[in-house]
Amino acid sequence: MTESPFPIALNPVKVPSGFFPIEVVQFWRGEYKKRIPFPLHWSIIVRTSAGRGNCHEIVGDMDTYATQDRLDTPLRFGDDWRGSHVVGYVSPTRMDDLLNHIALVPVVRHRSGWNCQDWVYDVLKGLKNPDLYTDEKLTFGKLQTQMWCLLEAWEVGEI
Repeated sequence: MTESPFPIALNPVKVPSGFFPIEVVQFWRGEYKKRIPFPLHWSIIVRTSAGRGNCHEIVGDMDTYATQDRLDTPLRFGDDWRGSHVVGYVSPTRMDDLLNHIALVPVVRHRSGWNCQDWVYDVLKGLKNPDLYTDEKLTFGKLQTQMWCLLEAWEVGEI
């Protein structure tokens, strides 16, 4: 593994041949006051081929959160992209199991402070199978720190 040009909190997971990587991707959402940003939006991406994959996320606001799954979609992230990190992998034969797992993860509404980042972590922490796996060192704090490192790297032009 090559050394990262920026600080990291978690090493990217090495994806076995024939498996699909599971990534956390983050996006800028703007500021609610001058120089006070909204929390970054996190999505789970499973890359299934070059430039294509499945995107799993929650959409809406505190009162209307709902899951959204876009399958076999072009992966174009645009100007709001602020980095991504490989946190696990899935066997092509276990994709339906991943979808079923995601569908069972609760979406919390009407709770201040709960957002897409909590939901993404809740999805990931349940993947503990050799064919449907996330980093055993993954904690919410380490994932937040890693995503913050990516934001900082984006801001200084390292990614």
